[in-house]
Amino acid sequence: MKTDRAKAAVYVLLVAIATAGRARAQQTGTQLLRPVGGPAPAFEVATIKPSHDGGTTNYGVAEGRFSADNATVAELIKLAYNVQSSDQLQKGPDWTNSARFDVNAKIADADAAAFAKLAPTERFDRYRLMVQSLLADRFKLKLSTREKVLPVYALVVAGNGPKVTATAPEKQHLPWLWGGSKGDLHAASVSMDFFAGWLSGMTDAGGHVVVNKTGLNGIYDFELKWTPMGSPAAVSAESNANTQATGGHAIDATEPSLLTALQEQLGLKLKAQKSPVEVLVIDHVEQPSPN
Repeated sequence: MKTDRAKAAVYVLLVAIATAGRARAQQTGTQLLRPVGGPAPAFEVATIKPSHDGGTTNYGVAEGRFSADNATVAELIKLAYNVQSSDQLQKGPDWTNSARFDVNAKIADADAAAFAKLAPTERFDRYRLMVQSLLADRFKLKLSTREKVLPVYALVVAGNGPKVTATAPEKQHLPWLWGGSKGDLHAASVSMDFFAGWLSGMTDAGGHVVVNKTGLNGIYDFELKWTPMGSPAAVSAESNANTQATGGHAIDATEPSLLTALQEQLGLKLKAQKSPVEVLVIDHVEQPSPN
């Protein structure tokens, strides 16, 4: 569930950016982000302090600033490199998954005007690249990559065809995904690549990378309702099966599982496969240097 909470925090950030007109397009789940044509850009100043919040991980981006509250190093790596599943990050020292930090960083004023002119996708990726530089500078992080054949899910069209609605041209906007933490997802102007990225790493999807193989190239509006794994309703459903077997009173879950809901409500399904996936390996990391 920790993976899902961190993932939800990232997508809450994406939704907030999209609402303000600053969303990014989702890359496919196997594509890690790296700088092109030189070193990664860096923040002008940044403070890193041990977190005593004890709550969930939250990220924020606004007016040339980046913040991370209650984030582990592993979570920051996943954000910075667009890691879609824990399968794509080999486990580092124990403290990288337990010690939590608050980060506040700012871009240089001289860069702010040019930064604001970037397209939403480019702007958000630039923040990610800056977090890469921050990790290298303050945590002395060194990573290597390798390709590994892993279990993945292919998002494909089910036998009766897709049930998603193409977004009307006059209503198209930056992709929005909101809700979902309680099994109630709303999507607007969303591509299947974006949706596959959202599904990647979810407990309900086995924690695996999800790759878009629907062949659907448009953008779509849809809603999806399901009973998340581990929720009280899901526990009730499991108890229901046991109760039925013993002839007792049955308690129905309010919604189907994610895999069933995808097929019944969207005409899509997840097909188990194995595929080469780019994986990050932590070669070296240290506790953060003083501010």
